[in-house]
Amino acid sequence: MSRNQANNQYVTISKKLDIPEDKVAEYKESFDMFDRNKKGKITINDISKIMKNFGYPLSKEEAKKMVSSVDASGDGEVDFEEFVMLMEKHIHNLSDDPVLQAFRDFDKNYDGKITNYEFRYILTHVGENKFSDKEVDELFKECDIKDEGELEYENFIMFWRKQMDYNK
Repeated sequence: MSRNQANNQYVTISKKLDIPEDKVAEYKESFDMFDRNKKGKITINDISKIMKNFGYPLSKEEAKKMVSSVDASGDGEVDFEEFVMLMEKHIHNLSDDPVLQAFRDFDKNYDGKITNYEFRYILTHVGENKFSDKEVDELFKECDIKDEGELEYENFIMFWRKQMDYNK
């Protein structure tokens, strides 16, 4: 696609979806990084990786739901316009999720995992109610389902949502 065609595409999508052209151009950069074969479509796995790059790690199920919400053809892939709709629709919702925000606060290097060190540091140094080392060890053990010494996004989310339901 020529530069002129790309600019026309940004203008068209920008007007259609009422999004600034520079934001559409940013989305295009992310989209193109994952559209390696230049088919003009990306997969659910690609969406997961992109969202992780934006600081919003997702489970496979969450990524599937996001894709199905915009996938007009139902093929499990999204074209660029669908991708822009997906990002606009879901980035705002994700940024308001308190559990996801907590995960992002813990995951200082944005690798989609929380190390024991990251977990321990936040719980023993931040906030009014600091945890003891023993409490941190117990919590981490409860969350570390795979016993790998780090918490993956899915395990962290399941644990904290369960805690939130318990405390209601």
